[in-house]
Amino acid sequence: MVLKIGGDMLALDAAIRRQIESEARKLADRFPGEPIEAQFTVQEEFDQLHGHRVRCELSTKLGSGRQVVVRDARKAASEAIAEVFAAARRNVRRSRRYSIMDRSPASPPVTRAIQPATR
Repeated sequence: MVLKIGGDMLALDAAIRRQIESEARKLADRFPGEPIEAQFTVQEEFDQLHGHRVRCELSTKLGSGRQVVVRDARKAASEAIAEVFAAARRNVRRSRRYSIMDRSPASPPVTRAIQPATR
């Protein structure tokens, strides 16, 4: 798994980086054999309605050409990171399910032969 981490909060707290790397390992372990490229961004923002929040964005590219982008904002960085990775796991699983269904061959249509009635 290739992981790029960016954002303005990383210089402030090494625990944030460790949590992101740990969650990324869990994501990669969950889908073995699937090459994953991930870019994670952490930013602080001020929202008039919610106050100061931490916005996290995870953009993943899967080996088969699919892409999953997840964003979330919470008061605590650890909550936002955990939620983003949980949503990414669900979305990757869902996209894999749909791609498997697309690859499976469609069953041929059932045709019934008309047989003459004999007595």
